[in-house]
Amino acid sequence: MTGLADPDAVTTLGRLFGAAANAHHEATGGPNPEWATWYAEFLHGRIDDIVGFSPGVDKIAEWLTWADERYRADAPDRPWPYYYAELILDSLKDEG
Repeated sequence: MTGLADPDAVTTLGRLFGAAANAHHEATGGPNPEWATWYAEFLHGRIDDIVGFSPGVDKIAEWLTWADERYRADAPDRPWPYYYAELILDSLKDEG
C-alpha cells in the first residue's frame, strides 16, 4: 500500500466498515455469500463525505470484493476494516 490516504479518513471509514460488519452479523447471523452487496447497501450514502462523491452500490461492492482479495493475499497484521479503508482511499487518491 502507498499509505497516501488521510489518516482521519482511514479511521472514519474503517469504523464505518466495522459498523457494517456488526450490522451484517446481526442481520444474517453468519456467513453470507452476498456479503459485499449487503455491506454496499449498508454503506451507500454513508461514505459519500469520506470518499468525496456518491458511489453506487455496485461500485462499493466492487471495492469491497477487491479489498477482500488483497487482504487475503497480503495477510496484513492489522484489522481488516482499516486495511480496506486505507486500500480503497489510496486507490481513489491514485485515480484522482
